[in-house]
Amino acid sequence: MKKFDINRFGRVLARLVLVRRRKIINLFLGFLIACFIYMILRVCDILTWQARSADQIQIDLMGSVDYILTILPAAFFIMGTFVINDLKSRQSRISEMMLPATNVEKFVARVVLVSIVFPLIVVAAFLTADVLQQIVSILINHGARASMTTIAIDFLKTTSSLSPLWVQLEAILLTNAFTILGGMFFRKTAWLKTIISLILILMIVAGLMAGIGFMLLAHTDYQLSIPNDFFGDITGNIICLALTILMYWAAYKLYTRLQVINNRWINI
Repeated sequence: MKKFDINRFGRVLARLVLVRRRKIINLFLGFLIACFIYMILRVCDILTWQARSADQIQIDLMGSVDYILTILPAAFFIMGTFVINDLKSRQSRISEMMLPATNVEKFVARVVLVSIVFPLIVVAAFLTADVLQQIVSILINHGARASMTTIAIDFLKTTSSLSPLWVQLEAILLTNAFTILGGMFFRKTAWLKTIISLILILMIVAGLMAGIGFMLLAHTDYQLSIPNDFFGDITGNIICLALTILMYWAAYKLYTRLQVINNRWINI
């Protein structure tokens, strides 16, 4: 069982979905209720219950689309840290180790769950909430309605043109690799510690770059410039890809070292 088998991987992923079905249901219902309540507060006048026009509803939803599209990526970031959230007990770790599958198959199944399945659940909850709010809006606003999904798609089409698709994909993969690594490294409140780690890393990198730049400008005749050409883009892509692969590899190595009894010298 050294080769990656797609059928075995599918069974592992199906089992993982079954094991974490309660988490999936709670995730769907939580986002459904939260999105529905937020949309209803935007499209309906709760205080007077007066009907609004379709244009008024659309303007109100357009004013909140940037807020929604900020919350959802933040949720996707946090969900990546839940990669081994179900392996807290001794019995759960024993069951994981006894699965008739390779470590690669089990690890990839967990990455797929938190990186693809969970986000799809959130998107499904958002779409369902949008449909429900349109039904309520039709009843309260005498047929007037507006789709939050359509507004969000139009907004994404406008903003996505600012950066190429491959740049967005690189950013998504790099962020996902970091959250997976954080979820594997930290044991308790992994999402919070991963966020704090990201903030600290960004502060350190920014401080180092500012310090190096100041030293060069103050003590040398060099002129700093950021290359904006083909070779500069290639260099940035290689660095981004290398960091992504390195973090996925480190997360996998941490996964292969899971133990039934947690005897780490520091329990974080």
